[in-house]
Amino acid sequence: MSEWFHELFERLLTDRLVWSKRGEKRGFIIDLISAVMNFIRDGTAYTFLIFSVMRGSMSAADFVLYFGLISKYSGWLLGLIRSYNSLEKISLDFCDLREFLDIPDRFNRREGVLLPISPEIVFENVSFRYPESETDTLKNISFTIKAGEKLALVGRNGAGKTTLVKLLCGLYRPTSGDITISGHSIYEYNRDEYYTLLSVVFQDICLIPVSIAKNITLCEQSRINRQRLEKVLRDSGLYDKVMSLPGKENTLLMKSIHEGATDLSGGEKQKLALARAIYKEGNIMILDEPTAALDPIAENELYQKYSELTACATSVFISHRLSSTRFCDRILFLEEGEIVEEGNHEELMYLGGRYANMFDLQSHYYKEAVK
Repeated sequence: MSEWFHELFERLLTDRLVWSKRGEKRGFIIDLISAVMNFIRDGTAYTFLIFSVMRGSMSAADFVLYFGLISKYSGWLLGLIRSYNSLEKISLDFCDLREFLDIPDRFNRREGVLLPISPEIVFENVSFRYPESETDTLKNISFTIKAGEKLALVGRNGAGKTTLVKLLCGLYRPTSGDITISGHSIYEYNRDEYYTLLSVVFQDICLIPVSIAKNITLCEQSRINRQRLEKVLRDSGLYDKVMSLPGKENTLLMKSIHEGATDLSGGEKQKLALARAIYKEGNIMILDEPTAALDPIAENELYQKYSELTACATSVFISHRLSSTRFCDRILFLEEGEIVEEGNHEELMYLGGRYANMFDLQSHYYKEAVK
């Protein structure tokens, strides 16, 4: 999660897309050719064998022998082609790693400025454009998040909400403008120290094939704070599920890797990611659609705890469900990369603009569903 990733994403948006399409196309062609070859070879061989038996020039025993040999040879040849195809795909996947290792590390790894205890975040005329794009995803964005404030980012898909928080995390670098934390650019901080400020839940959740406890704490077994672990399991709503497992919090994840492990559902993965963010106790908490995979009851329970979960942090909350924004101190409505409305829930509803229209549409949909 450094400048490496910023440049890696830029390249992967172009080169990797070509590699993926090329690899998929070549794999399809190889599978098609192997299928046609198998059909022609096996069809010819079996036709010849059957014809020989019918003419009486081959005994039944010889037919069975040759039939078995052809089947074995066909299977071996098909396996060889599939192995080559797999190696080709792996080679293309390793292109990502080679590209990643070739990217120079430009993030600050030296001693940086002191980390703030109560961070205030300022976006100063920030714009961002993805590689090969003709327009900016974010256009001259400027706003301030006060220390301890709970800010919500809302808007339609593609408005730039997730891009904005990835800029704050340092995954992307602004095309223009700057992001400051307590008066210092985020690039003035030591990279590793800066990331200790952040507790993040993104939409894409990655699990590690280790125990649930290690997935949440991301540390060695001996360094796990058991009391804090139990608390975050309760706060995230994952406690009952974990306690129902034979190994409880020490249960391994990913059945595809470990025998006797367990797999979590989409909602349970989201709860685990939330527990991971809470356990870290970062001073800046970023929640990108943290309830998208939760059922309405679990979502409501989480919202009721939202103020408690973010009590000691400056928090940024992204959601498409506008009912969740009522728990935030301030709301920014983004549209086509710009802030078009700003205020709390009551102020924006009184304004009767885009936020109010979207809120009314969502509430009307739920009312119609109930009827």
